Amino acid sequence: MYQNYIFDLYGTLIDIRTDEYSANFFKKYAKWLRKQGFCFEWKRFYRLYTSIEREHREKAAENSKLIKPEIQIEEVFREVFAANGYEISDAQTACLCASFRRISLIYLRLFPDTLACLEGLKNAGKKIYLLSNAQRSFTWQELELTGLISYFDGILISSDEGCMKPDPAFYNICCERYQLDKAQSVMIGNELKSDMAGAKAAGIDGFYINRAPVFHEENDPTYRYVSVKGSLLEVLAQTGISQ
Repeated sequence: MYQNYIFDLYGTLIDIRTDEYSANFFKKYAKWLRKQGFCFEWKRFYRLYTSIEREHREKAAENSKLIKPEIQIEEVFREVFAANGYEISDAQTACLCASFRRISLIYLRLFPDTLACLEGLKNAGKKIYLLSNAQRSFTWQELELTGLISYFDGILISSDEGCMKPDPAFYNICCERYQLDKAQSVMIGNELKSDMAGAKAAGIDGFYINRAPVFHEENDPTYRYVSVKGSLLEVLAQTGISQ
């Protein structure tokens, strides 16, 4: 039925937990920064980072015609370090961002049925795409670590595109770039207000992976399919792919 399977990443293919806003995390990051030669008192870094990130998001929302614009976190880091007297290169910025994410990581793992689902689609000759609300400097290292990159025929990360789900513009970019027929495409994700609502607005069928302990049926569902038990293998079964 479908030729193109578009996946969300976090909460759908990857099970992840991070701690990017606690005092404990910022203390760890400030300690790591000192070892790299950047002296920050952790509370100052916290105030700068959170306020500058917020300013960037507010400015993007004010100045963009998009429903849900996205920022690039590298620009936030450059401003944070400039405020403390440091001019950082592109290579340093990439390293600082990647380390920020790694230090915040509590756990990262694939869901047990992720590879079976992707391999089943590949074996059936389907095209697989990734549509992720994420920062490239945070996410690419995690795609490499989990070995997922080779499964995708196309990868779109919101920080690269300047917009994010549920903005239909993000879905349209994917379809236009890879010449996808929306009628032959389905979006698979675990977020109703992001993945499913955006897909519906873009005219793409949705497959909701319910990762919540309890499933609540919507009066007017934004999705066409649902796995009540949160199984990616049902993507194969419900869309007519033999296992």
